[in-house]
Amino acid sequence: MTIETILPTPDVFSARRVLCVQPHYDDNDIGAGGTLARLARNGAELFYLTVTDDLMGIVDPSLSPEAATEALRRDQAEAGPIIGVREHHWLGYPDAGEYNYYALRRDVLKYIRLLRPDFVFAPDPWLTYEAHRDHIQTGLAVAEAALFYGLTRIPSSDPAVDAAYPGHSLVGVAFYYTREPNVIVDVSDVWETKLAAVRCYRAQFTPAGMEELLLALEFKSRQVAAGMNFEHGEPLKVLHPSALHCGI
Repeated sequence: MTIETILPTPDVFSARRVLCVQPHYDDNDIGAGGTLARLARNGAELFYLTVTDDLMGIVDPSLSPEAATEALRRDQAEAGPIIGVREHHWLGYPDAGEYNYYALRRDVLKYIRLLRPDFVFAPDPWLTYEAHRDHIQTGLAVAEAALFYGLTRIPSSDPAVDAAYPGHSLVGVAFYYTREPNVIVDVSDVWETKLAAVRCYRAQFTPAGMEELLLALEFKSRQVAAGMNFEHGEPLKVLHPSALHCGI
């Protein structure tokens, strides 16, 4: 008997409110933009929470931190309506810098209790050979928060949110950037939508770099869809929150 037998894989497309936690401004759209666009088309509300300020990825060295932040917010504001994002929230931790994991977990707990999603998305923190700690910390913070969100003795970063939290059911966690998917989502009909959103992130990519990224996404999407009856797929590891502790 497997964990999937005891806890069947939650249906991503049953989600009505989705909190998408990303380390950098573009990760949700690069990693799961097709799936998220399909969810929005199905009527789900999408909320994006960006963990870092993403300033280390800015390609124009002449931009001040303030101007770089303005450019990132502009790009994200352009991409959001393409995917169907309802709201953006930002934490502002230093990109590729030092910050406290538990502070991050408290912030993720705050937004789960505040927004009450039935699904959360994040990068897979257990991706083989992942070296970027922003991705690892973001995924781990989401995983732990998905376990602890109902235990208000474990505080978030906002006591008022904790005190007002009425409780709700978080039914699934979807990890993108994964090598161990249990769901391949058909994103063929929203593929151009995803690419249009990704193209908005001009502050982080040179024109040549953007074309390389789009080619890599095309290759990967066709690779994961090989043997399926569709052309473009996105790999996800989808779990019930209870599957994130002790495997029982």
